[in-house]
Amino acid sequence: MGSTAVQKGLLAISILLIFIGLGFTFAGVFSPAWQVVDIREFRAEHQHGLWWDCTRAEKHVVAVADFYAEEPLHCMYKFDRSAEMVIENTLNNIDEDGAAGESEHHRFWAWHKAILFFILFSQFLAFISLCTGVCIPCFRPTAFIFTLSLFIAVLFSLIADGVFFLAANRVDNRFVQGMVGSYEQRIGYAFYVHLIGTLCWIVAFLFALLTTYKFFTERYSSRTGVHFRSDADPPLLEKYNVVPSRPSPPITYVREHTYRVTSA
Repeated sequence: MGSTAVQKGLLAISILLIFIGLGFTFAGVFSPAWQVVDIREFRAEHQHGLWWDCTRAEKHVVAVADFYAEEPLHCMYKFDRSAEMVIENTLNNIDEDGAAGESEHHRFWAWHKAILFFILFSQFLAFISLCTGVCIPCFRPTAFIFTLSLFIAVLFSLIADGVFFLAANRVDNRFVQGMVGSYEQRIGYAFYVHLIGTLCWIVAFLFALLTTYKFFTERYSSRTGVHFRSDADPPLLEKYNVVPSRPSPPITYVREHTYRVTSA
């Protein structure tokens, strides 16, 4: 009974961590704040995400000794064809438009697509792991699918974080060229939110390994207890009361004499 409670407790913790990790990864991928830069000459904050970008006008003082008022975000999708045409026209007039250099960071590059692929596929595998984990108490072989799918989800999520970190620190992606100066982009909170989700999946995978080990060691021990007789058990014939039988009398053999008749 205690062993079953431990198994279900480990499984519940693993499923809960997978669910929390899914929430963090979805929050990260839907946020545009993967790279953030304050362009002072434009008096605006630019947030460059994986699939959409947003700009916010610089905060301004409402009154003396009062807090700054925050302007709303104005966003656009990287895969929007009309926005892509505007960016191309801006880049063609780079000598006349000082904001053309910043427009490069609103394009949908191949590394954005690769990161999105790894993130979405890891979320799909984590969801598969979540569904199979619920079925483990009823059908224990699903524990292998549960652990394997979660491992691949962790691997793909780590690859996505690593690719973004390396790409974001490249010189052409890290610095934004303005009209009079260059501005350094910083990694935004969306990356760290997604990283927290990845860490939740890593801890969940460790609990998943313990869960699989517990379920299958108990199954193996129960099978060995059924199919094999322990050495302490008495022999099979000793379990039954056998009525002693009277021994048969010994058989006596009589030697026969054989005479041969000869003629005189």
